[in-house]
Amino acid sequence: MKVMRPSLLQPMLRSVTSNTLHIQSKTLSSLPLEGVKVVDMTRVLAAPYATMNLSDLGADVIKVERPGIGDETRKWGPPFLSPTLSNYFACCNRNKRSIVVDYTTHDGQVIIKKLMAQSDVFVENLKPGTLKKYKLDYENIKSSNEELIFASLSGYGQDGPYSKQGAYDVPLSAEGGLMGITGPVDGEPVKVGVALTDICSGLYLYSSIVAALYHRTKTGLGQQIDVSMFSTQLSMLVNVASNYLNSGIIAKPLGSSHLSIVPYQAFKTSDAYVVIAANNDSQFYDLSEAVGWPWLPSNPMFSTNELRVENSEELLKHLTERFAEETTEYWVDIASSFSFTAAPINNIQEAFEHPQAIHSDIVKTVHNEVDDVDIKVVGHPVKFNGKDPNNYTAPPVLGQHTISILQDLGYSDEEIRVLQKKNIIQSAT
Repeated sequence: MKVMRPSLLQPMLRSVTSNTLHIQSKTLSSLPLEGVKVVDMTRVLAAPYATMNLSDLGADVIKVERPGIGDETRKWGPPFLSPTLSNYFACCNRNKRSIVVDYTTHDGQVIIKKLMAQSDVFVENLKPGTLKKYKLDYENIKSSNEELIFASLSGYGQDGPYSKQGAYDVPLSAEGGLMGITGPVDGEPVKVGVALTDICSGLYLYSSIVAALYHRTKTGLGQQIDVSMFSTQLSMLVNVASNYLNSGIIAKPLGSSHLSIVPYQAFKTSDAYVVIAANNDSQFYDLSEAVGWPWLPSNPMFSTNELRVENSEELLKHLTERFAEETTEYWVDIASSFSFTAAPINNIQEAFEHPQAIHSDIVKTVHNEVDDVDIKVVGHPVKFNGKDPNNYTAPPVLGQHTISILQDLGYSDEEIRVLQKKNIIQSAT
């Protein structure tokens, strides 16, 4: 077994008293995952999003890509930032180093194994069974690095009747129930505006890796992580799933309205739309005051949320007429004096020009020196001790760091030239 890396142990002091683990934090002088090394053999969105989050917190992430093609999202455009960088690729691959290796060859497998032997985490989202063909799967690797956390993300998990199927966000959101509850009442199927199943799967993967790193500080051992996008999608159904499992209710698309809360939806105003959220009786009383109907809560049809749900058609008819009489700005302004919420439906430009977005300084600019291009990215949304991680580097061009990574592994210049000549590796320079 390798010696535990001190960098993973230094941030915490542990003592056990009465079977309870007490953790006393030291002053943070570095990023939370500084010293963690990650081999990232992922592509598209879900898993790269997870490894980007690890990199935001200080992990050294080495992105392993295929010769010639790399991550196919490099070509997902327009729009493009440069001939080698699409906006899509840039959204989930900042802070990473790119090495191009043909892992289907013997020499390529040797490189991957050397990377694994020196790393804390290995992340992949290939079809289950792919790495086993090249003896790069967990069972073949764990004996050489018992501390390695081997994390896999796939459409349906590593086993089961659908495990060999490839998967993407929209088909999985369809199979997993999300599209079945999204869209207008009695309308055509509608997907969510971003790849929500991908993103949530990536966040499960990311949090599972962080949990495994913590577990390793107690045991000295790594482990295998299996994240299924299908299972993730089922877990995302939350209250809709609970309604079905416990009450047999099969939800249907409701537009912007809510099955269990009324009013909680968008209403057309005189000039646009406004979203109203009155989640409890107190907020409904305030809403009634704001619309000029203070008597409304005394109506036995609307006095509780349960009654408002039962009589939603009647209540929403009146509210729809009332909200249409004023502008969206009017309703947003008046809500600021009450406990209910009113919000405009912003487009993307309006969202990033929101005063809170500007205050949070969430948009960062990074520079890729190879393509000589400035790239704007949405930074990490979490602050630590009031500070943004703020260690952002540009998403790499294909093979930008191949040579330096191989040199770090101990390859000589001549060995690197031979690997290039055999097309086992590829470099941007």
